[in-house]
Amino acid sequence: MVRGFKTLAEKHALEFRRQLGLKPHEFLCGFKLADHLQVPVFVPNDFPMLEDQYKNNLLGIGSDNWSAVTIPIDNKYIIIHNNMHSPTRQQSNLMHELAHIICKHSSPVVSISNIPSLRNYNANQEDEAIWLGGCLQLPRPLLIYYLKRNINTKNIANLNSASEDMVNYRIKVTGVRHQVSYNRV
Repeated sequence: MVRGFKTLAEKHALEFRRQLGLKPHEFLCGFKLADHLQVPVFVPNDFPMLEDQYKNNLLGIGSDNWSAVTIPIDNKYIIIHNNMHSPTRQQSNLMHELAHIICKHSSPVVSISNIPSLRNYNANQEDEAIWLGGCLQLPRPLLIYYLKRNINTKNIANLNSASEDMVNYRIKVTGVRHQVSYNRV
């Protein structure tokens, strides 16, 4: 990540909340953010031309093997996500894919059957998308707001359609628990 990226990511998370009329501590739905960014979100069943065997694999036995994919089309994007995942995982998946779009990640694409679709793996871009995706879902001010009110991680997760693991991860990497406890002294 470039210097200053983490600060910029937090600013993005708060700016999108502001644009959508939300307070910094309010839940931001990934689907609403996608709509705001004019990024259509689909599931495999939205593609009638996709053969049933592929749909069944994507949504059945193979559903644990993928989360979401961003596909560039004419300087715009669509996201296809795995609706078999839990609602909290779907939120995380969407925020991650939206982070790639917000960051304008433009790695070379891999073609599948001559259809440009998947980015090649780029560690720096994945790190940025992980960080920004987490900020979009659970920005520092949101975490501080709940921790100051002694709301536990399970309730923070429930109030923000996030997994408890994601809440614990964000609390840990941001250091907000220490910041809140230090400010109480």
